[in-house]
Amino acid sequence: MSLITTRSRYGLRLLIELADRAGSAPIDLGSVARNQDIPELYLSKLAATLKAAGVLRSERGAKGGYRLARRPEDISILSVVEALEGRSSLLECTDDPAICARSGECRTLPVWSGLDKAINDYLRGVSLADAAVAVIDYSI
Repeated sequence: MSLITTRSRYGLRLLIELADRAGSAPIDLGSVARNQDIPELYLSKLAATLKAAGVLRSERGAKGGYRLARRPEDISILSVVEALEGRSSLLECTDDPAICARSGECRTLPVWSGLDKAINDYLRGVSLADAAVAVIDYSI
């Protein structure tokens, strides 16, 4: 069972590489693609999504490329996952209980809602800077 897609895994690898180089010149996606073993075309789609979400900015020209739009400390992993996945809930009914006719009597909804909350709280508490240096508290 996989809850995190390739989009989020590869997107986070892109952002960690950019965080490692924060403060330096913009980085071209070809270099990141080679370093991270990610297809450049796929990486360009992720970069466009992250740029639209305000996580990345691009610079044109011979020395152009991508850089973080904010400090790594100010980017939560939750914001990255939400930008790339579109939503951060495990089930549609935990995001919007009104879509399910059984939600008022569903005895499993609190279980799934609690798990959603735990995951979102955890990812909200981990910054890109934390992930880049792998200083992460795995306790909930």
